[in-house]
Amino acid sequence: MKRINFVIIILLAFCIASCRGKREEKIILDNSEPLALVPDVSWALVTDPYAAYRKDYNWESENIGHCRRGEILRVIGKSIDDDNFEWYLFEEGWLPSSCLTVYSNRYKALNAAKNLKD
Repeated sequence: MKRINFVIIILLAFCIASCRGKREEKIILDNSEPLALVPDVSWALVTDPYAAYRKDYNWESENIGHCRRGEILRVIGKSIDDDNFEWYLFEEGWLPSSCLTVYSNRYKALNAAKNLKD
């Protein structure tokens, strides 16, 4: 009987401890990018140390710039080359899908960028 009372007291203690009121978490949204949550706009996180923008969506196309790991870019377009390889268009040019990860909104991309390891 003492053992049952002891178990009941321990269970009650756990219940009381777990029912403690949760603190309200304040969520702050960064409104600096108006398209951050627009459903039809995708965002890409560069995952390669360096990636070269291409003038067109193929490997033989001219390099017209570069970007670095951790940069977040708004996707403007997408295409598939003759070898069935995906390419994404950004303001600066085309990047292959192998050097980036695409997210449905900017906040997901920002969160993934925080978790990138050098």
